[in-house]
Amino acid sequence: MDRQHHENVVSNLDIGIRFFESTVTRSGYVPFHWHSSIELVCVLSGQLTFQFDGQAHVIHANQFSIVSSGVIHDVTNTPNRSLVLQIPLTFIERYVAHPEQLNFSTAGQEQTTVYQEVVTEFKRLAQINRERQPNYLIDTGITVLTMLKTMVSNFTDTANPLTTSSSSLKSIVIYVNEHYREKLSVKAVAHRFGYNASYLSRLFKEQTGVTLGHYVYLIRLNNFYRDLIDTTIPVDVLMDKHGLTNRRTAREMFQEMYGALPKQVRLQYQRN
Repeated sequence: MDRQHHENVVSNLDIGIRFFESTVTRSGYVPFHWHSSIELVCVLSGQLTFQFDGQAHVIHANQFSIVSSGVIHDVTNTPNRSLVLQIPLTFIERYVAHPEQLNFSTAGQEQTTVYQEVVTEFKRLAQINRERQPNYLIDTGITVLTMLKTMVSNFTDTANPLTTSSSSLKSIVIYVNEHYREKLSVKAVAHRFGYNASYLSRLFKEQTGVTLGHYVYLIRLNNFYRDLIDTTIPVDVLMDKHGLTNRRTAREMFQEMYGALPKQVRLQYQRN
């Protein structure tokens, strides 16, 4: 598996931010990871579910999510079209002190005027970069700074700034992501990192929203899915390869994640 736990944002615009439109035609899953940036995602159609801070944040059309820098999160998606804006800390620190401590939350504000203003600015940003008129980078910078000011002023929890307390959990996520094929038990992982098993279970669930055992299965299914659509290796062989020894549970969870059984997904992909 690629080492994609910590994603370094590579800007695609000369002002130092990354912005793009994402069109995804299949349901999918992106395992837990984190960024050295603030990530905003505005859904135009379909649905995304971000899991972080122990909660599931479901984002529908004309809604957006903000993931603070360094926060561990995963993403489950239906077919969707979304706008993605990633603002590196090096960009933000010119305007805001200690941007790594900014703790964003939009919970309960979806119907507010200021929330809808951000959605409008997202769409304006897409139009600017689609048309690319003369001086479009200036317009892009103005729009991004307007969005940043709105977010910092209205969607930050100033009473609870972010800390680096989740560093141990990140080490556990990396270990699971790289050793998912092995027989991983909560007890074995806890022992490796010097935790009591019940404490680790509680910690992982509180900070991610899923149990450690469930996450191991999500990783296995995600990598099984990749091989399923990229190879012609028999389904049962792929299940063994990715540690999915309980066929019934694997098929049930796979259908829940991807909307069809493995053989049906492979057929659908081959037809396309």
